[in-house]
Amino acid sequence: MAKKNTPAAAPKADIDFENELWNAANELRGAVAENQYKDYVLSLLFLKHLSERFEVRKQELQLSFFDPQSDYYNIEQHEQTEVLEDELEYQVKNVYRLPREATWAYLRENAEQDDIKVKVDKAFVLIDEILSKRNPDYKGVLEPIFVKSQLSPTQVAGLINLFSKEKFSEINNPESDIYGRVYEYYIGKFAMAEGSGAGQFFTPGSVVRLLVEMLEPLKGRIMDLACGSGGMFVQSLKFLQAHGGDKNDISIYGQERYEGTLRLCKMNLLLRNLSFDVKLGDSLLQDRFPDLKADYALMNPPFNISNWHPELLSDNDPRLFGAKDTFTTPGNANYMWFQTLWHHLSERGTAGVVMANGAMTTGSAGEKNVREHMIQQGMVDCIVQMPDKLFLTTGIPACYLYFEQEPRRPRRRAPRAQKRDPLY
Repeated sequence: MAKKNTPAAAPKADIDFENELWNAANELRGAVAENQYKDYVLSLLFLKHLSERFEVRKQELQLSFFDPQSDYYNIEQHEQTEVLEDELEYQVKNVYRLPREATWAYLRENAEQDDIKVKVDKAFVLIDEILSKRNPDYKGVLEPIFVKSQLSPTQVAGLINLFSKEKFSEINNPESDIYGRVYEYYIGKFAMAEGSGAGQFFTPGSVVRLLVEMLEPLKGRIMDLACGSGGMFVQSLKFLQAHGGDKNDISIYGQERYEGTLRLCKMNLLLRNLSFDVKLGDSLLQDRFPDLKADYALMNPPFNISNWHPELLSDNDPRLFGAKDTFTTPGNANYMWFQTLWHHLSERGTAGVVMANGAMTTGSAGEKNVREHMIQQGMVDCIVQMPDKLFLTTGIPACYLYFEQEPRRPRRRAPRAQKRDPLY
């Protein structure tokens, strides 16, 4: 159980920007489809984050030239230049050294130019090259999307000018987690705009918090095989920090089927300065982490996937509880997600998964067999049914299953959590 007497994280500064942000998004209407807002706005936000971190580190190095305690004190001018251009001096602080054309200052200075869309895309290309040089898995996080868009130079300038305001600067508001809050705000708003199609990258915050509060991921490997935009990972980090933990004590592993959503996830995690290993692929048919055993598994997989082609699984797939024909059904993949999660738990691992209510009563042979096996083997610890109000506001008529390989310690229960008898 998490320590209750651990000092909480510092409160965030109360900066009111929500209405302003949504009004800015509305300005894009007509030129960009609502389900594409996030691609433009969050990419700019990500660039600004990297740029501010670069400027902070650069200033630190410049000040070190005048600090008698520094190894760089009073060095020659040409040596100062070498230090400021040394990639390792930035990498040691997990910062990326950016050329001027890729900095926010440069875009702000040129925001009113007719070719601002070209300049933004060039900045994206430069940054993507820098990211992929540090880690090949970061390739494609930023795509040059502005030139080919219907956005006018005036609209692009409006976005740049908006994010240039002091209230959106993490340098001027170091305790407010500006980028993380803006990112989460837009993710939530875009999910509302997209309606039911938003499930591929967004899970309501209340649901994510419930999962994390019950699992208490303070140390170890955290996995999400339908990671969307990375909300489960970010909430785990928040829980860790609120209880005095160290983010270096957790390792993050994820898989996502959609390339665009995976880019959002990578940006989200990079915004939080987290190290991670998230891969592209269908987790059911292309398990990219076949040997990984996680201490915590959190997931809100797509519900009720039909025609998911279980025939493509090998007969001896290690995730299956038994014979493929007995423990799968082509009409629904819900219970394959359960088997996959269980396979990836460590000996003392714990998992929480959001699932459609109908999965608890389905009579389909393959699903029923898995459910009976899980109950008989004592895998399911509890089921939490989501309230009707949540169904109406999020479009997710769901329950939450919590299960663990081996009881680790007495656990506190979330409100209304209860044991359920098997529904055969």
